[in-house]
Amino acid sequence: MPWWLRRLSRINEHVINAALAILIGFVGGVGAIAFRFMIKFFQALFYHDTRDFLLFYHKVSPWAKLFLPALGGLIVGPIIFFWVREAKGHGVPEIMEALVVRGGRLRPRLTFFQMLVSAICIGSGSSVGREGPIVMIGSSAGSAVGQLLRAPEERLRTFVGCGAAAGIAATFNAPIAGVLFAVEILLNDFRLEKFSPIVLSSVVATAVARKYYGDFPALQAPPYHLVSLQEFVFYGFLGIAAGLAAVLFIQVLYWCEDFFDRLPFPEYLKPVLGGLIMGLFLLKIPHLFGVGYGAVNRALHGELPARLLLLLIFAKILATSIVLGSGHSGGVFAPSLFIGAMTGGLVGWIVHSMFPALTASPGAYALVGMGAVVAAATHGPITAILIIFELTGDYSIILPLMLSCIVSTFVSTFLKEGSIYTIKLLRRGLTLRRGWEQSVLAGTLVKEVMDSHFQTVPEDASLSRVIEALGRSPHSYLLVVDERGELSGIISFHDVRLALLKGREEAARLTAGDIATREVITITPEDTLLEAQHRLARLGVSQLPVVDPRNPRRIVGMISMRDILSFHERALLKHL
Repeated sequence: MPWWLRRLSRINEHVINAALAILIGFVGGVGAIAFRFMIKFFQALFYHDTRDFLLFYHKVSPWAKLFLPALGGLIVGPIIFFWVREAKGHGVPEIMEALVVRGGRLRPRLTFFQMLVSAICIGSGSSVGREGPIVMIGSSAGSAVGQLLRAPEERLRTFVGCGAAAGIAATFNAPIAGVLFAVEILLNDFRLEKFSPIVLSSVVATAVARKYYGDFPALQAPPYHLVSLQEFVFYGFLGIAAGLAAVLFIQVLYWCEDFFDRLPFPEYLKPVLGGLIMGLFLLKIPHLFGVGYGAVNRALHGELPARLLLLLIFAKILATSIVLGSGHSGGVFAPSLFIGAMTGGLVGWIVHSMFPALTASPGAYALVGMGAVVAAATHGPITAILIIFELTGDYSIILPLMLSCIVSTFVSTFLKEGSIYTIKLLRRGLTLRRGWEQSVLAGTLVKEVMDSHFQTVPEDASLSRVIEALGRSPHSYLLVVDERGELSGIISFHDVRLALLKGREEAARLTAGDIATREVITITPEDTLLEAQHRLARLGVSQLPVVDPRNPRRIVGMISMRDILSFHERALLKHL
């Protein structure tokens, strides 16, 4: 092919990517608008009012506050359990898992169902955010476009990032933060070929949202500035407090998920239990209702007393963790902003009461605290800094914000491995922060590569029969089974050689059970190829038996280092 034709084909590819990125940005922007409309619709259905809950909660009966969140859980529980399990919880880890394990493939119907169940949860009063669902909506839309066009996996991942950026940009009116969220937190990939389409999607989604909502910051904070250089010390302490608050939030959230997972209760009814507990919170603390931006705005204006700020930190952590752990659908981004505003407001109230001439009002610290907790919880300080800047449109607080975000991220990463999004992946042996080659192995299960045809011999088989079976087998090891056909040992060429060295007469009396190694290291079909590779390398062997996880002695296949390397080479060629 001539050089100019190759160049033209590359240009055409970039043009197609750009056009699809614009399409995904438009869909993401419209999806964000539709989702916010659905939240208002269901809030009106449940409470007959679409305003901030703090403006009308005194008119709502105690019974409604107590039982309406549970009613929301009763509706969404069966929908999530029977149709869209990915919609359970805060969503972003499921997107990350799809990027690592399935090459960015998300089910297209997830777009609608995610909007439905999350809007019901937030509209009924669950203390969750709308950003996580919007990221899921945009990502699934981007994935659907890529799958419809049969895009290769690398491009499909980019389209998922385009959808996520579009969702964040549209909901916050923050195009730069949308881009950084996708490339820093979701994809962990700053390559130009990914960055450019994501920027396009973010710009288009923001333009669509501004056309509908207007061009103004998502949060209305008064202008703040640095009063004195000594304040940097206090903002450093705020970073430490924010890091500790984020770690506590992560810890409690996953503890609640584990608790509800172990609870002997029908899975589709657990959201009802979480909703009842949420209702108990609303009876006394209406600030926890839904996304909670009304309370955040009050903290930014310094209108909340210190005692209430302290209460709201722990109450928000508990309420959000319980409803998400029980199976409600919603995000953790807005709760992180809420916790950060209350943490910052409390620190600001303390330092301002001690040093009024040297410090800004508590609202300034609430603003910085929002970014600091988000940075610590997501391990994305750049995204947090830019999103607070774009949320408020105020540059004057940027230096304290940068300091607190970096300090809080350092505290969080020092105390806790993994962010609020990635811990779920780490528990499954997956991570976005490995090299691409390792991610391929970490994202592929043994059952996809293992050889289901393997040679076995009974324990009473003679040595000559063992030698004959080894000669016919394509594997270096021979599996020994008992009278029930279950694994009882393994024989290698080395074991046979040792048996033959004992002399012809003694060797003739030996059976497979006599010469087999009884302690057999195995692996299951649900383990990853990365785990299989590590186990093979650690043991210094070339093959492992694959066994049923429900019955560790029932053999289902064999996996070898050659199988893993062959798969890796094919995946590498496909990637190139």
